[in-house]
Formats: sequence, C-alpha cells, structure tokens
Amino acid sequence: MTAISREDLTDKILKNDRVCGEHFHSGTAAPLWDKWNVDWVPSLKLGHDKLKVSEASIQQSQEKARRATERRKREIDAAEKQQKFNEPGLSIKNLPFPTMDEEMEDIEDIPETLPKHLRHTVTQTELSYNSMLQPESLHQNTPSSDFNEAFFFGNDDKVKFYTGLPSFEILQKVFSFVEAHVDRRRTVLFKFQEFCMVLVKLRLAVPHLVLAYRLKISSSSVSRILVSWLTVMDLRLSPLIKWPSREELYKTMPKCFLDSFGRKITVIIDCFEIFIDRPTNLRARARTFSNYKHHNTVKVLIGITPQGTVCYVSEAWGGRTSDKFLTEKCGILDNLLPGDMVLADRGFTVHESILFHHADLNIPAFTKGKDQLDPIDVEKTRKIATVRIYVERIIGMLRQKYKILQQILPTDYLACRTGESVPLIDRIIRVCSALVNLCQPTIPFD
Repeated sequence: MTAISREDLTDKILKNDRVCGEHFHSGTAAPLWDKWNVDWVPSLKLGHDKLKVSEASIQQSQEKARRATERRKREIDAAEKQQKFNEPGLSIKNLPFPTMDEEMEDIEDIPETLPKHLRHTVTQTELSYNSMLQPESLHQNTPSSDFNEAFFFGNDDKVKFYTGLPSFEILQKVFSFVEAHVDRRRTVLFKFQEFCMVLVKLRLAVPHLVLAYRLKISSSSVSRILVSWLTVMDLRLSPLIKWPSREELYKTMPKCFLDSFGRKITVIIDCFEIFIDRPTNLRARARTFSNYKHHNTVKVLIGITPQGTVCYVSEAWGGRTSDKFLTEKCGILDNLLPGDMVLADRGFTVHESILFHHADLNIPAFTKGKDQLDPIDVEKTRKIATVRIYVERIIGMLRQKYKILQQILPTDYLACRTGESVPLIDRIIRVCSALVNLCQPTIPFD
C-alpha cells in the first residue's frame, strides 16, 4: 500500500485488486524471491515520487542479484557433488554454506528507496532462505529413529501395540531368527526398523504413505521392503504352524476337552473370509464373490489344536468356494491318522472324505426332517459348542491382532509376482498365523 501510495486500501479490496504492468520497468512484476530486481515493487507512473529509482540504484540492485544467484548456484553444486560421490572427510559442516557476514552483507544491501515495511519483509525472507541452508535444518534428511531398538526397549506395551508380539525379548528373538536371510537393497533404514515396519503394517494395516512419511523413505521402498521381508518371514516362520503328534496332544490336552471328548480330538477346523477389491476380470469376479458376505472375498481354512495353536492354514481360495470343497481339496485331511477326531461346524459335511482316512467327524446335529433334536443329539451339540467357542476366539484373535486381515485387500496381493509361485496374500496369512502362535494361548489348560 505504501509503494503505490494507497493507504486507504483494505485487505478486502486488495484481495481482488491488481497492479498494471505499466508501473514496472519490464512490464511485469518480479518474482517474490528476486528481491534485488528493480520490479520487485511497482515504481513507475504512480502519481508520486516516493520510489523514484536512479540508474545507479538499478545497476547496483542487478549486480547484487547476479552475485547472490552465482553464490547460491555454487552452494547447490557443492551439495550435489557431496551426495553423488560421497567423498570421505566431507561432512555437512564442510559444505560452502553462506557465512553470517555474507548474509548480513546481502541484508544491508537492500535499497534505501524501499519502504520500511518492505525492507523488513526482505530481511525476513533472506534470513529464512539462508536458514534453510544451515546444517541444523537438514535433520529431515537424516534416518528416522522410529521403530528402532531404542523405540521399543523396556516397553512391552508398546511392542504389543505396534507388533502384536507379547514382549521385546520375543521381538528380538524373532528378528534374529529372520534377519540373516534377508537380501537387503540400499536403504537408509536399519534391518530392525525394516522388520518392525513389516510387523506394524500387518498389525495396524496403516497405508504405505503413512509408513513412508514416518520413516522418511519413499512409498515404493515400503513396498519393496514389505515383499522381501514377508517372503523370508514366510519361509522361516511357517514351521511354527506345526501339526502336533499324538503324544504331544495327549500330554497337553486341556481339561475342557478331556471332560467332553477324552483324548480323541485332534483338530478343530473352520473357515474365515478376507475382503478383497472387486476384480476387473469377470471370471475372477464370479469366483471370489461370497453369497454369505455379499462381497468379493478369499476364503481360508484354518485348523486349531485343542491347546489353542494354529496347526494348519490353507491357501487362499475364491470366496465362492464351499467349505466342503475347500476341506477336501486343500490337503488338511492328509494329516489325519486312523482314530483321529475332527470337530467342525454344520457346513463341513465331509464325513465320507474323513472316513476314508479312518478318522471321525463330529459336527452339531441337524434338525432337518425333525420337530426337535433327540436328547442325545442335544447333549452332543452342547459339548461341541462348548469347545468350538475357543476356535472362534482364536480366529477372532488372529483378525483382531493383525488388522490387515480385516481390510479390503488390493487384487495385486492375489497375483504371483514375477519369478514367484506364491501370492502375497498366502504369505501374509501364514506369517500372521505363525506370529499368533508366539502369543499366550487363550484356551486354559486346567
């Protein structure tokens, strides 16, 4: 307002007002950062002589602008050279940052013809620009300290919240069991940070960009780290999903199972579904649409021991697949021995297939064709319902502890990547199931 001699202008008027190009020497206003340009403020045909600029003043301003531009170019070239070649002994403090004397020299060279309030603006702009070049402001380019060992040390509650594992000690043991087999690409993160980032992704299902911003890496780096670590974690942790021997089952059979079925129960089976995006391929869309969930899903069969551990996890099948077909085709029945007993829900009508392995299937009784259940069937159904509730808790804990299984997963998780024969969704399910086996069991022993 002072530059154009219009003290009567208000903010509301200035919001829509513009200054004509005839008031500038070059016909247009200079950029805000080019403070030495003679056209940084209007100075022609203003109806007053407050801002008459002499030729000498114009030349002086242009010379100062040229020197400032050259100096900044030298600084940028030196920084790029350091980053590219990583010369030994050349630290940030060795870079040619402008000295305080040079900064004050530029500030003192502000033309005296500028109004006081504009001189103050130029001073603040120059100081802000130079402060951006100081080493203290480069902290945003330093590696993040999130999810490192100090972040979790001595705080088991933080470990449970971010990773789902019960303690920092178990977190360290799992990491040491996996990390030696990971082929790392060049990254600013430590291995422990990458490992914990994958666990946080599984546990909280946070978007890639959230992890990228927090760890100060790119979103593509998050994807690469996730794939490489899940591949190794799947291979190393899958043995934790173990089908127990009869001796192991007999020695650790919980009392609630002993009271109802003795030592006969080998496994309790059930299925759960995971939502996925709607596939573009019509055939894939039809095979993954679940009439039960009214959404496109993948279905997984899970086997739980009476002790409450996950002993079997199938591959992901289309949501349209029936429980009976999935049970017969996934391979779980090959683990049965003669005399074993399988507990299941009403939808698992696989008596013949299980009988082929000389085992027995125990499911709740049907009321079809009957007015009511017989007393024997009622008691049988009650016993099954009493112990099957624990299976529901295990599945619920799996989905609650690792919320990625509650999300609508993208369809590229279902496709095999180049050079691989296993889709990412199968690896995610197996890794989450193995990690759940490291937590405290939910079925009481006594």
